[in-house]
Amino acid sequence: MSKHILFSLLMSVSGAAFAQTAAPAEQPAQQPAAAVKVEKIVNAAAVEKREPVGEAVSFAAGKVYTWTRVTAENVPARIKHVYHKDGKKAAEIELSVNTSPCRTWSAKTVTPGSWKVEVTDEAGNVLTSAEFTVTAPAAAPQEAPAPQAKP
Repeated sequence: MSKHILFSLLMSVSGAAFAQTAAPAEQPAQQPAAAVKVEKIVNAAAVEKREPVGEAVSFAAGKVYTWTRVTAENVPARIKHVYHKDGKKAAEIELSVNTSPCRTWSAKTVTPGSWKVEVTDEAGNVLTSAEFTVTAPAAAPQEAPAPQAKP
């Protein structure tokens, strides 16, 4: 009988040990994608000393800067400025977020039309957007033709 008790005890202990080793190993928690928040977005005529200059919602054809101030839970992270002209995607510019908070910007040569810039995270989620219009540059005044002398 003592052999039977000893054998049962051995089996229960080895079974418990087997259960511990056979259990699936715990997977390390995956880090969620870097959560990025846009604190401010501005369209401007220029960026000087990391700050927007000439903020506006209407520009003449030429270059426009989209400036953003973002915070990120995990750095480095990436965002994109996705430019749309008259409802059609015109450009996509990827930007690095290496510190938090971070000021970053992109520049785009724009033509007359209705423009929208979306800021997206690495997964493509739209975080915010800003709209502006571009007008044709003012035509230079033309001089009237000089009268012709009559013979």
